[in-house]
Amino acid sequence: MSRVVFCEDDPMIRKLVEAAFRSTSHEVHIAEDGRLGLDLIARVRPDVVFSDVSMPDMDGFELADAMRATPELAHIPIVFMTASVQREQIDECFRHGAAGHLAKPFTMAELRVRVAQFSKS
Repeated sequence: MSRVVFCEDDPMIRKLVEAAFRSTSHEVHIAEDGRLGLDLIARVRPDVVFSDVSMPDMDGFELADAMRATPELAHIPIVFMTASVQREQIDECFRHGAAGHLAKPFTMAELRVRVAQFSKS
């Protein structure tokens, strides 16, 4: 079982994520923006964070930078979810310490595979 935090401002995607992991062994926590996500990450100490890039209040890049600046959170991998497939946007994800990138729209099967890559045995 793994602990996973999703930071996503789109309510439809949040519902899909909840449904996709409802009957799995993963412990899934969802925040609707980066600031709430950072608080959740500090409390839960997940195995991986999936974050939208574009969110109000604190975007995904700001979230990643805040995680990297916090020694207790700096080691947690972050996978950015974005609708952009432009090389510059993807490069920006990795400049902010991304462990991966997931292009939107994605299927729930794709999402489960990506979560499994970071799962504890």
